[in-house]
Amino acid sequence: MLSRIADSLYWLSRYMERADGIIRMMRVNYISSFDKGEHGTTSWQPVLQIFSSPDAGMIEQLIVHTNAAIRYLLLVPENHNSVKVMVMRARENARGAQDHITKELWEQVNHLYHLINNTAITRKAADNDSMLSLLEDLSGQMVLYQGVVESSMPRNMGWSFMNTGKYLERALISLEVIDRHFCSVQYDLQTDRDVLFWRNLLLSLSGFELYLKNYSSSRHSLNVADQILFSREFNRSVRFCLDRMQYELTQLVEDNHPEEKDKLWKCFGRLYSQVAYSDMDNVCQVSLHDFLRNVQQELQQYCRMFTQVFFSYA
Repeated sequence: MLSRIADSLYWLSRYMERADGIIRMMRVNYISSFDKGEHGTTSWQPVLQIFSSPDAGMIEQLIVHTNAAIRYLLLVPENHNSVKVMVMRARENARGAQDHITKELWEQVNHLYHLINNTAITRKAADNDSMLSLLEDLSGQMVLYQGVVESSMPRNMGWSFMNTGKYLERALISLEVIDRHFCSVQYDLQTDRDVLFWRNLLLSLSGFELYLKNYSSSRHSLNVADQILFSREFNRSVRFCLDRMQYELTQLVEDNHPEEKDKLWKCFGRLYSQVAYSDMDNVCQVSLHDFLRNVQQELQQYCRMFTQVFFSYA
């Protein structure tokens, strides 16, 4: 497979995974903004910090206006991480690799592109009565995209590049989300808070129901961090993503025999060992903040080396 095609498949998957993460967090935040109870103090600041880079003054303006925050995250081209920009970039990569993806996948990406560029979506984003249905529609389209990928794409080299991009992006998002939420409590794992305090974090990663089923103790701060970092059952945990990336790397190295495979494996091994051979006791010793920063740095380093080895990035 040409490195150009592999690069397009990799970034197609990353852009769509990022768009999915933005839509999920927007939907959760918007719904919880109607909750006026003790744990209903919804803030758009973490979402804006993760998926955009406005200056402090703009953030202060956006966090007090829900509709403005959603429009900025959804439609504004100047925000290079907006859903609109992500879908446009994904479509460009899908078009560049059109001979290597299924017709069903191309049609779904193309459908999302025309949906997000329809003038009607701008009116809906400004209308409180239509906002929830708009976010639900977009969320449903992202679920449909994932289903089309799983059910129609052949399990070949292109699939491995797509899965690598998907799980790498997913791990980065999970690390960013847990970092922003625990930053609000100074990364304190010892002072327990009600499970409802962590509801938005878990819902943003589609992990709230699994959490309620798997954890019975009241040590919610520790348990939430444990699920997002180390659970092998939770498909958005960092450990789960790294397990999938390890499998795909094995397939790609066997199929391609890159000259720098030993360096690539060592880079991934350093990253993998930080998570696979750690637990919450270890995290408490080194501090959650330092642990997250170290894993993020190792993941970014692996990302750079992976693209250099397979796509010849300078």
